[in-house]
Amino acid sequence: MKPLPAIGAGLLAAFLLLSPVVMAAAPTISVSPTSVSGSTPVTISGTTTASASVGLKIENPSGTPIWADNVVANAAGDYTDSVTPGQPVWSASGIYTAFATVGGLTASATFGYTAAPPTPAYNVTKALINIQAEIAILQQDLKGNFTALNTAMTASNAVEQKDMKANFTAITTTLGGITSALSTLTGDVTTLGSSVSAIQSTLTTMQGTLTTINNNVQALNTPINNAATQATDAVNAVNTTQTYVLVVVVLVAITLVLELAIMIRKLS
Repeated sequence: MKPLPAIGAGLLAAFLLLSPVVMAAAPTISVSPTSVSGSTPVTISGTTTASASVGLKIENPSGTPIWADNVVANAAGDYTDSVTPGQPVWSASGIYTAFATVGGLTASATFGYTAAPPTPAYNVTKALINIQAEIAILQQDLKGNFTALNTAMTASNAVEQKDMKANFTAITTTLGGITSALSTLTGDVTTLGSSVSAIQSTLTTMQGTLTTINNNVQALNTPINNAATQATDAVNAVNTTQTYVLVVVVLVAITLVLELAIMIRKLS
């Protein structure tokens, strides 16, 4: 007769030999489209063992991971996922690599990506300064032209030419006023920016205060409802008491009338 440990070891070996070995299938992976730009969505798909967990990641051209996710394959072993490129991690153009990992087995696929150029911020103050400089240059050019024209017109005594000279002088003065107004406008824009920031801060504070008031009002609803219920109960109690007193008074009055009638009858 074999000892029990030997029998147990034999049964375990037979179980391992007869049991099917389930291993995860090596995944496949594909990326669509293979060339994207800007914020065009990228779709990652492939196949593996049914219901297997698939680890996904994307590396930029420098080999730095910029995106990762985990999906579960369906009953047929298919899986799919998507990602939308964008700043700041998708800032480099070049060849990106997508990886799919299942049970230590990894597959990869590459695709080209063209990064969108960053949108420059619009500087209002700088734009106003540039406009002011351009107007100053235009003013100098016009002034030179007006001076030459004025010299040519001085030689003539025509009334129309004198009127034109006066008009040109007025235009020159007006252009100078426009330059001054633009300088003032630049200062006003800067002041307005500070005022807007102060208003935003005040609105944030007011929002917090309104939230606190709303919470306090909500907290008062229960005591108010309880007080209203108690007041209603008190009114009902008073009405009941008044009815009871009225009945008692009526009974007393009837009793007195009967006793008076009996007394009168006896006296007669």
